[in-house]
Amino acid sequence: MQNKDSRSGAGIALKAITLVLGLLGQYLTLRRGSFMSGAHLLYYTNITNAFAIALMAILLVVALTKKPLPSWLSGFRFVVSAGILLTLVVFSLLLLPRMEPAYLLSLDNLLVHFVVPLLTCADFILFDEHSPKKKGYALLGLVLPFAYFVFAITLSLKGQRFHGMAAPYFFLDYEKNGWFSAGEGKLGVAYWFLIILALQLVLSRILLGLKRIVQRAN
Repeated sequence: MQNKDSRSGAGIALKAITLVLGLLGQYLTLRRGSFMSGAHLLYYTNITNAFAIALMAILLVVALTKKPLPSWLSGFRFVVSAGILLTLVVFSLLLLPRMEPAYLLSLDNLLVHFVVPLLTCADFILFDEHSPKKKGYALLGLVLPFAYFVFAITLSLKGQRFHGMAAPYFFLDYEKNGWFSAGEGKLGVAYWFLIILALQLVLSRILLGLKRIVQRAN
C-alpha cells in the first residue's frame, strides 16, 4: 500500500510540474516579440504544448479525486504524448540548425521544445496503466500530425501567411518546395508529409514499447 501511495504521489508531482512548466513556456513564448509570437496557436509546437497542459490538468483532477481513468482519456494521453514527442524530434532534426543561438538557449525554447515534451512522455511511460490490446494502437499517434497538416495547409491555401511564408514550417511550404518535386535541394511537401508520418509511427511504437517495459518491471 505504501509503495502504491508513493507511486501515486510521484505521478501527481510529475503532472503538477509539467502543468506549471507548460504554462510558463506558453507565457514566455507569448511574450516573445519575434519568432512564433504572432499567430501563436497556428504552430504545431504551441498546439501540442497546449494539449499537454490540458491533459495534465485533467489527469491531475482524476488523480486527486482518485477516480478510475476512462479509456478515452488513456487514448487522448497517448495521442498527446506521441504528438508532443514529434515536436521535440522534428525541432531537433530539422529546425534547430536554422535557429539563432540566442533563441536556442532561451528558457521558452527549452521548455516548449524539450522539457515539456520529455515530461509529458515520462508521465505516459511511467504512470499510464492502460494496456492496449489492438495491434494498430500505435496508429493513434498519427492523429495530431495528420490533423495539423490538414489545418495548416487549409489555412495557407485560404491566404494565411506565417511570418511571410506560405506555411508555418519550411517542409510544408508548397510554394518553395512544390508538392511532388525531388531534386535541386528541394523535396515536395507530399514527401515530407509521408516522412513525418513514418517518423511519428516509429516514435509512437517506441513510446508504447517503453511503457510495456515499465509495466513489466512493476
